[in-house]
Amino acid sequence: MSLQPARPRWPLVTLRVTAALVALLALAQPFLAGGLLQGFYTLLDAHEMAAMILGTVVLLAVAAALLVWRLGGGPGTFAVRYTILLVLCVAQIGLGYSRVLILHVPLGVGIFVMAEKFVADVFRHKPGAEPTPAPGADAAPSTEPAGAQA
Repeated sequence: MSLQPARPRWPLVTLRVTAALVALLALAQPFLAGGLLQGFYTLLDAHEMAAMILGTVVLLAVAAALLVWRLGGGPGTFAVRYTILLVLCVAQIGLGYSRVLILHVPLGVGIFVMAEKFVADVFRHKPGAEPTPAPGADAAPSTEPAGAQA
């Protein structure tokens, strides 16, 4: 019987909600940009607004991932991943305002792929099911010669 209190589940639920919102907003961006290229110029404002909302929700996902790590006992990799995504989103917004489309478009594709992979990883995560080390990985290497071991 474990004497440690149960870890709260709400940080993981919060991360799942924010990760899903990030994925949906990242999915909407190419459609808004495509509409702009099709000639619906009012969609430029919608693309800009969705980018600002996406950046804000990624920031919330970073906070949620930190809560999962610190309070929920989950992996810290979620926080690292969403922090990287936040930096890329800030760079993406700057490239968009600067009209550097040769970098803006491929980076947008990368952000979309990352957002979709991250949401899948967050929803696959099972609390308390941390990865176990490979068999023999925790054994200290022997200092005896190979022929001396029986």
